[in-house]
Amino acid sequence: MAGHDGTCSLSIGAECIQPHGWLLVCDARLERITRWSANAPEHLGNVKLAYGMGLRDVIGREATHSIRNALATHGEAHRRPALVFGQELPSGGLYDVAIHTAGDEIMLEWEPPARMGLDGAYLSLLRTMIDRIREITEFERLYRTVVRLMAGVLRFDRVMLYHFAEDGSGKVEAEHHGPDLESFLGQHFPASDIPAPARRLYSTNLIRAVSDLAAKPVPVISPAHLPPADLLHTHLRAAVPTHRDYLRGLGVVASLSVSLMVDGRLWGMIVCHHYSARTLNMSERVVARMFGEFLSLQITNLLRTKRLVMTHQTHALIETFLKGAAPVSDMPAYLMAHLKEMLTFVQCDGAALWVGGRWTYNGAHPPPDAMDALLELAREQAGTQIWHTNRLSTFIPDAVHYVADAAGVMIVPISSRVGDYLLVFRREVVRTLKWGASPDTPPDPHDPVDVQDGYFGPRNSFEIWTQQVTQECLPWTADEVEAATLVRSALIEVMGAYHQLQLRERAAADQRQRMLNEELNHRVKNILSVVQSLVSQPVAPEDTAPEHVQRLRGRIRALALAHDQAVRSEGGGLLYALLDAELAPYRERSFITCSGPRIWLTGQALSVLALVIHELATNAVKYGALGQACGRLDISWTYDAKVDEWRITWRETVGNAVLPPTRRGFGSVLIERGFPHELGGSAHADCRPDGLRVTLNLPARHVNPAPDAADDADPSPPPQSPATGKEKKVLDADILLVEDQFLIAMEAEQAIEDTRIGQVRTVASVYEALNAISERVPDVAILDVNLGGESSIAVAHALRERGVPFIFATGYADGTLIPSELHDVPVERKPYSATALAEKIRQIIS
Repeated sequence: MAGHDGTCSLSIGAECIQPHGWLLVCDARLERITRWSANAPEHLGNVKLAYGMGLRDVIGREATHSIRNALATHGEAHRRPALVFGQELPSGGLYDVAIHTAGDEIMLEWEPPARMGLDGAYLSLLRTMIDRIREITEFERLYRTVVRLMAGVLRFDRVMLYHFAEDGSGKVEAEHHGPDLESFLGQHFPASDIPAPARRLYSTNLIRAVSDLAAKPVPVISPAHLPPADLLHTHLRAAVPTHRDYLRGLGVVASLSVSLMVDGRLWGMIVCHHYSARTLNMSERVVARMFGEFLSLQITNLLRTKRLVMTHQTHALIETFLKGAAPVSDMPAYLMAHLKEMLTFVQCDGAALWVGGRWTYNGAHPPPDAMDALLELAREQAGTQIWHTNRLSTFIPDAVHYVADAAGVMIVPISSRVGDYLLVFRREVVRTLKWGASPDTPPDPHDPVDVQDGYFGPRNSFEIWTQQVTQECLPWTADEVEAATLVRSALIEVMGAYHQLQLRERAAADQRQRMLNEELNHRVKNILSVVQSLVSQPVAPEDTAPEHVQRLRGRIRALALAHDQAVRSEGGGLLYALLDAELAPYRERSFITCSGPRIWLTGQALSVLALVIHELATNAVKYGALGQACGRLDISWTYDAKVDEWRITWRETVGNAVLPPTRRGFGSVLIERGFPHELGGSAHADCRPDGLRVTLNLPARHVNPAPDAADDADPSPPPQSPATGKEKKVLDADILLVEDQFLIAMEAEQAIEDTRIGQVRTVASVYEALNAISERVPDVAILDVNLGGESSIAVAHALRERGVPFIFATGYADGTLIPSELHDVPVERKPYSATALAEKIRQIIS
């Protein structure tokens, strides 16, 4: 309907957004505004918006240009919107913008910006979170670590990780919540809580955040002639009434859900609840989504690894079976005689083989007079395909009488035609399940769940349904079905004329496919982090798997150390600071000197030398001066004006003769080829009988004048005598850790736990620390000097009054934050080695 001025009349529909942001909707050419949220004018300087206004006239030329570039270069793969951080508008406002298409329209979501863009601390945070779970190979530990990371990093009161079963029901596999909240861990919920349309939405819109249920939603203003706005994939979309009622029933004010996709299916979700308002900025949501995507890859990798192990075991079984079957002329008799050996492909309690018109049994099985009904079931349900059930009494009512021997069955046809079968049985397992909703109550068709949100998890914290499951066995897993498929294929080939040739071809094709899948998975991981490239280095023949993992961690830490120093120092760092950090773990046991002027390395040189020094130190510990009680390491650096180079000399002196290396490892390749390639210098290594000599010639363009130091003291500490070897005892110390960075605290806790020196109490503020000391005086403490907006010096004075030893941990190299009366306190520079920190604590409390 046209207005008096010829424009279309506008209306406020049911579509609403959350009030912490605002929305502009444009046509597909990003030229004209078609809709807007009611709060948009105030963010645009009280501009009076109208349908068809030019986007550039409203937000300015520069903002329009940035949005067009972002959309053109990013695209919308997997429904991931294009992002613009810190966009300034003519009205003076600064916003982060998410851009994505919805049919013939383009949605522009505007939110207040984070304190730093995604390329700042948030990327470092994401990398650290990924590193925490990268090496975990156990599902239970992975789930626990994930919920703890999400709770600590995103600061939600409750974080739950759900896994969906094959029937669509879900279970809370891991949970992290505040001390005053009840636990939902282990609860189940029926498949009807998330109907199929909602599952499809969660499979495409991988993140959903609700910031404040108490805040009044902002309506979207649309022309009357347009259909309702498609807000399905917008981040600002307000929660629908059903979802709001569900959250209110739990007392939840803010929530976040992150979908976990495995092999293209919705495998599970991370759900976060907060009991007060909690608004995630765009950078935090990107971190949560990318962490969820990496977790999905990690789960996929673990599942495939588990599947691969089972497949290898099954292949070994098949190979052994085929070798024995090759010369046999009476195959049915051979199968009957080797039934027990065949059953190792799956966990079971017994089996029955129908071949050649007769039954052969092994282990627990139904009574013989019940086998005719089972054979009929096999012909009806299985035919020539594998079929299974964990509740046999559903199909054969008389099966209730023998559930103690066979409550569930897997039927494996072993011939290409209907007739021969292998039946595998499992006994009854009585289980008690806790449900967040009654599993027997179907959803009300007159009260459908809105597909824009759906439910997930327990409906409320009071109504818990307890169900005792009987007449069922443990469910058959997809891996077991796959193993049965392999066995079935082998048995069919055994019964045929060309079994060996066909089986080899199938196994080879299957192996090639798995190798391609693993390579694809590996490459996807590499995209997420440059550090991952180090994992591709070959394992040294003499290294065990733990040793190789330790090497990789050391290399990654060396790069992280250089990167951290470069970031904090605006693109570079002191050579001595790098040497001090890398050699700190060995000063207690080895004689080490570092001599040379204060020189400042560029960021590129710092990163390369960090890896080089790390590899030299690792080699020295294993083969050279740092691994011998009488060993000595001297490092010096001088400037050669003739060739305009800095000459860095690494000289090891050992008591015993050193044998030259028999192979070229990663360190040798890095020094001989990587150092010249990256920095344009030259390197020479000479393995002498009395120790290794390495000379690195660094072009002067990679060295800058060092900034003024806080003092002009000699940076090289006095040489220390090697510590006498003493057996490390298991201690039971009470250790107080004052650290406001959750991830750093988590790493220190783990290192101290692994060293077995005591129990750690972690607090994040001065107030909590003083209360902890009042409740129980610790044996030793580690204090982060700068706790966000406050200092831990008051905690230091309280500890000194009580005679408690402590260590300062700080990222500030000049020590200006530490008062003069506390300069005698040991200082551990950040980023520190958690293992080295734990060892220093051991020395103090011993």
